[in-house]
Amino acid sequence: MKRTLCVILVLGMAVMVGCAQEKPEATAKKIFEQQVAGHEGMELDTSGLVYTVVEQGDNSALVEVSGNIAVKAAIPLVEKKGQWVLDIPMVETSGEDSAVH
Repeated sequence: MKRTLCVILVLGMAVMVGCAQEKPEATAKKIFEQQVAGHEGMELDTSGLVYTVVEQGDNSALVEVSGNIAVKAAIPLVEKKGQWVLDIPMVETSGEDSAVH
């Protein structure tokens, strides 16, 4: 559970990736290897991983990472200005105190 949470948090921090000529699979591989497998304190052998596009639209893709690891991940991507980037949902804040009075 902690490893999965760590993977999610690390992926959430990844913002910049890839070039426009790269396919979503290549971008997802870069993100995973740079942000997760290369993360300090984590050692993962990524040589047997498979990156598969499970959904793709005109400017979005969902790439599933699977293989010989205990953690399975799906990396949502969106194409912005000709580059594939991690699709991080924006959290809206109202600026109001949500405490119950």
